[in-house]
Amino acid sequence: MIKSPNPLIVTLFRGAYTFGMVKSDIKPLGTRILTTKRLLLRPITLGDSEAMFSWANDEEVTRYMRFETHHSLSHTRKIIKQWVSLYKDPYYFQWVIVEQSEQRVIGSIGLEVISFGDNHGEVGYCLNREYWNKGYITETLAEVLRFGFEDAGFNRIQASHSTNNPASGAVMLNVGMIREGGPMKEYYKSAQSGYQDSYLYALTSSQWRLLR
Repeated sequence: MIKSPNPLIVTLFRGAYTFGMVKSDIKPLGTRILTTKRLLLRPITLGDSEAMFSWANDEEVTRYMRFETHHSLSHTRKIIKQWVSLYKDPYYFQWVIVEQSEQRVIGSIGLEVISFGDNHGEVGYCLNREYWNKGYITETLAEVLRFGFEDAGFNRIQASHSTNNPASGAVMLNVGMIREGGPMKEYYKSAQSGYQDSYLYALTSSQWRLLR
């Protein structure tokens, strides 16, 4: 689960990288369009507001998320404007998930740089409940991991989930991620459900190569 980045902190990190204070193998590729057999991953636009609201307004979807459930379309538009403004940063990786046969936006996924020096990232995702249990998030996560390791140069990518949400852990296992820790007490705070005990999963580039 990834929280929304603080623009000031993002700027400071990028500045440190730009001026040589931090050396990194992570490439400034930005949010490139990615495709899988059934899905298209692309940058979000304001035109996706109603689609995003359909899952961000669903308390079943947001139960264990850090962000607050959206209660108005205007709030969703505000969040999307923040995301769009961050696309100027070539180290910002945030996609919406489009089901290609229906041309419908059904979720989102992000890959955040945790440490430039360690080439370390964290992935988080959210999916419209109508599309649960159909393999869409597994398919999406596998492609984002491929992008992260093979294109963008990450060395380690991690993810976590609430112990109350084992289905998310099953997705991580399905793509080959390894459970490294947990349950970790009160690891993060859900806006809806409070502090959550969590399991931590991760994969390194060398482990990814072995999976291929």
